Amino acid sequence: MIEKQVIALCLRKEFWDKAKNILSKEMFPKEYATIFDTINSSQQKYEVDLTLDELLALHRDRYPAMPESTRNNIEEEIESLRGVAPTNMAMAFDLLFNLWRRDKAREIGDKALSIWTGQSDDFGVLQRIIDTALKEDPEQHETFTIVKDTLEDLIANETKTCDFKFPLKPLYEKVMGLNRGDLGIIFARPEVGKTSFCCYLAGEYVKAGHRVFYWANEERATRLKIRIFCSLLNMSKNELYDNVESCSRKLKDMDVENLLTVIDSVGTDISEIQSYCDLNKPDIIFVDQLDKIKVKGNFNRSDERLKELYYMAREIAKRNNCLVWAVSQAGADAERKEYLTYDMLDGSKTGKAGEGDIIIGIGRSSDHDENITRFLNISKNKVNGVHCGVTSRINVQTGVFSEELDI
Repeated sequence: MIEKQVIALCLRKEFWDKAKNILSKEMFPKEYATIFDTINSSQQKYEVDLTLDELLALHRDRYPAMPESTRNNIEEEIESLRGVAPTNMAMAFDLLFNLWRRDKAREIGDKALSIWTGQSDDFGVLQRIIDTALKEDPEQHETFTIVKDTLEDLIANETKTCDFKFPLKPLYEKVMGLNRGDLGIIFARPEVGKTSFCCYLAGEYVKAGHRVFYWANEERATRLKIRIFCSLLNMSKNELYDNVESCSRKLKDMDVENLLTVIDSVGTDISEIQSYCDLNKPDIIFVDQLDKIKVKGNFNRSDERLKELYYMAREIAKRNNCLVWAVSQAGADAERKEYLTYDMLDGSKTGKAGEGDIIIGIGRSSDHDENITRFLNISKNKVNGVHCGVTSRINVQTGVFSEELDI
C-alpha cells in the first residue's frame, strides 16, 4: 500500500524535508492520517530521523485520552511499518510523486462531481487543479512560495532596477517600470489612445531586445502590427509604404521577426493564451482587450467572469515570469476627463482592479489640444506606491508618445 510506504518514509529527515510541503493528512486513510499528524508535529520539533519505537512513544504522548481500541489499532499500524519503506531514495521520491498524483486525481473527481451535481459551477478551479496535475514534479506545484530571503536580500531586490523600464521619461522618473510577474492595466474611453499607447510601449520593448506577444481582438491584427512598426520606426503609415525596402531592412536589423508576435485573438480563451506562453516563453504580453477574452466556467454574473479572467491573467504573469499588460475600457463617467482613476475602469467594482499591480488611465480634455495631448494617471501602484499624473503628447501620424510636463 503506497500510503503505508510513504508514512514510513516520513520518519527519515532527508525524505521529510522534501515531502513536508507536498503531503497533507487528507492524502491518507483515517488511521494513517493520525500517524501523519504525530510525525508532522515531531519532525517540526526535533528535525531528526525517528525510529518506530520513538513514534509509538510520541503518539501515546500526543493522544493520552484516545480510546483503547483505537489506540491499539493505530499502534498495530505503526508496528506494521517495519521494513515496508524502500531504502533507495530515488524510489522513495517516485512513491511520493505517485501519491501526489493520486491525490490530485481525487481532487479533480471531487470538484467534477460537485459541478455535475450542481453544488458548484467553478470550472476555473477545476482547470487549475488539472493544470497542476499535468506537471511532472509536485515540487513545482506548491500553491505558495516560502520567502527565505535575508534582510540584505530583500533590500537588494527592492532597490534593484526594474526589468522593463517605461520609455516615457516622466513615467520612468516616477515609477521607473515594471517587473516580471507583474500585471498592469491600461484603460481609456474609446478613441482616446489606449491601443496607441500599447503599440508605443510594445515597440519600445522590442527596441530594448524583449520578446513581445500582442493579442489583438479590438482591431484587425494586421493593421495593429503596422501601427507598432510605425511607432518602432517613428514613421507615418504613408512614409512606411513609400520606403518598404529600407524599413524592412531596419526591422530585420532590430530582429523584429523574432521579438514581436502579433496574434488575432477574436474568440480566444484565456487557457489558449496560457498554453501558448508555456510553449513560447515571452518577456511581455499585451491582451487588447482582456475583457473580450473567453474564460471557461458557468458564471451567474459578468463580474464573476471578469474576476476569474483577471485572476488568470495574473497567474499567466507569475507562472511564465513575464509582464502582462491588460487593456480595458473606461466607463461613461470618464468621458472628457483628464485624470482617470481606477474607479472609472469599466467593471471596477469587480475583483479585476484588485489583481493589477499598476493601473494607468488615459484621459483627454477639450480644454487642451485633444488631438495630441493625453493625460496618463497612475491611480493604483503596488510597485513603489507613487500615484501621479503626467501629460504626454502623441504624434497621431506615428503613434509615438513624447514627454510634456509633470502634473
